[in-house]
Amino acid sequence: MWKCIAYDSFDSKYETLKYTRPKECIDYPLANEVHCQKVYKVKITQDLRKYTAPARGSKTWKMIFKCRTAVERVNAYLKKFFQPNNVRYHTGKRAKVHFDMVTLVYNASIAN
Repeated sequence: MWKCIAYDSFDSKYETLKYTRPKECIDYPLANEVHCQKVYKVKITQDLRKYTAPARGSKTWKMIFKCRTAVERVNAYLKKFFQPNNVRYHTGKRAKVHFDMVTLVYNASIAN
């Protein structure tokens, strides 16, 4: 079923992802069957992890994912070298000061 459809658009009014059958799939053996419709819509609330807006594979999703992976690389670096999980104090103010100092040192180190 999913091999003969491609992402088309997102309808924000109904919160649905719209998939359509590409022209190349006209010769698909099961193209006229019920499960291979011309237009297939899926509500994103059906499964929020599986169906995202914007849809996976779209240009917008790829752009957002690039930004997210860049941030995750920084988080991984901070966890590896500054070890925020090994902070000995657990009060909010001191832990925040520690985190602020870590980010200040990190930003100063990449500025040079």
